[in-house]
Amino acid sequence: MRQTARFIPALLVAAFLVPGLLGAQVGLDDPSSDELVDKVAAVVGDSIVLYSQVLEQIGRMEAQGMDVPAPGTPEMQQMEREILQQLVDQQVLLQAADRDTLVAVSDDEVEQRFQMAWQEQINRFGGTEEQFRQAVEQSGENFSQYQATLREEIRRSLLLQRYMQEQMRTIGQVAVRDAEVREFFERERDRFGERPATLSLRQVFLQPRASDEARAEARERAEEVLQRLRDGEDFEELAERYSDDPGTRQQGGDLGWYRRGDGLVEDFEDVAFAMREGQISGVVETPFGAHIIRVDRVRGAERKIRHILISSEITPADEARARERAQEIANEVREGASFRDYDLEAAQFGLPDSITIAQDQLDQFPDAFASALRAASEGEVVGPVEFPLGQGLTVFAVARIDRLRDAGEFQFEDVREQLQANLREQRMEERILERLRQRTYVDIRL
Repeated sequence: MRQTARFIPALLVAAFLVPGLLGAQVGLDDPSSDELVDKVAAVVGDSIVLYSQVLEQIGRMEAQGMDVPAPGTPEMQQMEREILQQLVDQQVLLQAADRDTLVAVSDDEVEQRFQMAWQEQINRFGGTEEQFRQAVEQSGENFSQYQATLREEIRRSLLLQRYMQEQMRTIGQVAVRDAEVREFFERERDRFGERPATLSLRQVFLQPRASDEARAEARERAEEVLQRLRDGEDFEELAERYSDDPGTRQQGGDLGWYRRGDGLVEDFEDVAFAMREGQISGVVETPFGAHIIRVDRVRGAERKIRHILISSEITPADEARARERAQEIANEVREGASFRDYDLEAAQFGLPDSITIAQDQLDQFPDAFASALRAASEGEVVGPVEFPLGQGLTVFAVARIDRLRDAGEFQFEDVREQLQANLREQRMEERILERLRQRTYVDIRL
């Protein structure tokens, strides 16, 4: 679904804090002039918004293929005023976020997002950093400053998003009537574009389970590590030495920042989010093995988590039992059994048991599973399909294709829930902004 013409604050944050590929120099009073003449377009608290910032945003919109009115026309003047108001609102939010001691963004988070954004820009431009450097410098910009600006804008974007999320928790539910949602849909339906071809499916996952003896042995080894932690040994050093998680072992067990619902195994998540900052858990058993968890930091609804994993050995006999059970489930579903008759294990892997996905996004699935789904017809039961889950674990998937839809025009019911959520969020954001505007000095001069 394409973004509609009207920005709302959260979308504004993302749109305005991503620099254009190459920033064009603009003569502000005379577009043909080589001399830059800037002016203050607005004063917001202890900061200013420059007219050049308005023009830079218009330049970015034009570079992205959006229709931009001709200079000097009433339509362009209206666009400038709207963009200036968005920049003012952004500055109001930034100042409030900077004052909020409960909202913070770590250097590690910024650097991780920066590396992703930087590689995307290089790939979009031509594939090599040297080519990109030359293009930036030919445009008159300093390459190092360009990188520094991107890092700062990513930091601000993360800060604003986090601040808005925290503020929304203080606002009660906002009602949105169905008639309002339908009115918005009818007004903006031309902007939604074409609905992609989709498939809806139900799925169940079975993972080979270690024997009782293997699980007991893993727990015993985890208890030994836990005792060493209680005796004062260093968590990171023990993780590097004993953890069976190859993805975090060399980082001292560091899993990073998580919110509930971000994909942690349910039993692991329940323990981690019940812990205090700095606390170390007892032994927590999951399908991956026995874990010891430490919560390094608590920030609102987020937790920075480390763990030590002692995995249970999965034998060929364990895999054979899971494969056999998956085949039984597939056969029974083909004969009319309901997926609800089974203990759906999807949630244990952070996966939903029922989904609708665009067919061109199936490459997000493991190759074997994606290939089977692409070849299936409506009503067909797929599987069991075997694929690796990571950390040496194998999963067997069984799925039923409930519905296949060709690409076509979006209908109201296709987007009703999404639009309702968007409108509700927009109104909550507007309430937050209105409250902040009343506390902030704003002088618009454009």
